[in-house]
Amino acid sequence: MVEKSERNKNKQKARRASFGKAAFISFPCSESRNSDARDILTAQRIRHFSQSVLSAEAWFRTANELTATMELLQRHVERFLEDFNSPFFIVDQTSDPPSTYQKSDVAPKHKKADVVDTKHNLINQHMMLAGFAIENLCKGYLAGLLSPKEQKDVKAGKLPKTLNTHDILELVRSTGMALSNREKDLLDRIGEAAIWSGRYPSPIYHEKIVPFAQWGDDVGRIKTFLPKLRAHVGAKDS
Repeated sequence: MVEKSERNKNKQKARRASFGKAAFISFPCSESRNSDARDILTAQRIRHFSQSVLSAEAWFRTANELTATMELLQRHVERFLEDFNSPFFIVDQTSDPPSTYQKSDVAPKHKKADVVDTKHNLINQHMMLAGFAIENLCKGYLAGLLSPKEQKDVKAGKLPKTLNTHDILELVRSTGMALSNREKDLLDRIGEAAIWSGRYPSPIYHEKIVPFAQWGDDVGRIKTFLPKLRAHVGAKDS
């Protein structure tokens, strides 16, 4: 009887503590108040936009983060290239389905336990991240060269034409950096990876589907090029 009485008391407490059904309460809000709130939010967004776009350090910080992410893939790509022991790969984007690499007949150098999983070679993704880092380094530099008119447009929430591009080779040229033919070739292929081959199975236009080479020393060339670009644009090491 004592236990039954205790259970009844607990049920009564639970009923008293119940919050009932959920309900949405709407507070009266005038049209002008909504409009003011939207204006304040828009002004905050534009202020954040302009501060980020006009800050070289913001661009460079993002470049550092992208470089760090790229470096996480670096050893995987190096092992993949070492295991297939080839100076270059012909990436055939014209066949169906496309082959991903030209495999060497030479057996892998490493012991089985030390060989990376070559199911995903990650070469294009490594180059894509390099492209994103290069883009941010260039745009950080170019942000400091914007005209007063362009700076005014940015403060009004409009991105200037010089920063509204993903053309890696053209962005590096815009910084005034001298490039060798090998660097132009590298940037051209990095640009393809950044625009589509590191992200999608196909470009937007079928004309872009052509065979292109990926050299075995691309990782080393990227490692050499990035510090050179950093020094040129005045970005600190990541």
